[in-house]
Amino acid sequence: MKAKPFIEILLLSVLACGLPTACGEWTEPESVTFDVAGPDRQDPAAWETYTAGVRAYKQTRHWIVYACLLNAPERSTSERDFLRSLPDSLDIVSLQRTPSQADIDDLKRMHELGTQVLWPLHAGEDPAAIRALVDRHGFDGVALQAPDGAFPDPGAALAALAGLGTVVYEGDPSLIDARYYPSFTWVVLPTSAMVYQSDLEQMIDRALRAGIPAQKLLFEVVPGSSLRDYRSTKTDALTLGSRISTSLNLAGTALYDISQDYYHASGLNYSATRALITRLSLIPKTDKP
Repeated sequence: MKAKPFIEILLLSVLACGLPTACGEWTEPESVTFDVAGPDRQDPAAWETYTAGVRAYKQTRHWIVYACLLNAPERSTSERDFLRSLPDSLDIVSLQRTPSQADIDDLKRMHELGTQVLWPLHAGEDPAAIRALVDRHGFDGVALQAPDGAFPDPGAALAALAGLGTVVYEGDPSLIDARYYPSFTWVVLPTSAMVYQSDLEQMIDRALRAGIPAQKLLFEVVPGSSLRDYRSTKTDALTLGSRISTSLNLAGTALYDISQDYYHASGLNYSATRALITRLSLIPKTDKP
């Protein structure tokens, strides 16, 4: 073998042996801190003017838009889980998981926008302990979670929550005693899984007949889903839902699973929610029964 080719092969072998070490050094992960300046830091005066306008709107008589958020666990990899990623014009956000530190950190921003945030009370939890957490962290109230049946012992829960502020029942009110209805600020009817307009309106009718005022009722719809109207024609759920809400003079609409498509380029839930709020804000709220 000639000397030159032999030396070239030897050099290549040495380089190859050194590559894993070199590459390991090049790809060693490093911690990088990102400091993202939000609008409140970019122009504090403009932010204050904007938030004052949003809060003023929420103090007017208008159709309530309520969101049920499957909020951030202790470790999350997506902005869709966070309160800060929701549309500013939402009136109320009901957290579906026990709040994490991220939710507590976002609470100040939500209050700047006049958005109420409710702590969830699940079956089996101690309502007095939940009341203490709500008071400690400055949440606006509690939502009793009863998606699949009656909330157990609502009387004891309401006694522990007396005077708290906003108390919402998320579930079928026909499954609990009517004497508890006056204690709820709103009742969110579990209609998000329904398909037909007739079924949805029957649940609303049962609630009205049970003595719950229309102004306390909201019903759930999923943004991007469809309902079947009386002709069995597939219709956008938010469009048909808002039509039913305004025609019956209900309190408004509750959006369920609002963060499910956060990754989509179209931002369906986000844009649909904003469009719904804009549409409802143009419809005067009346005092008719």
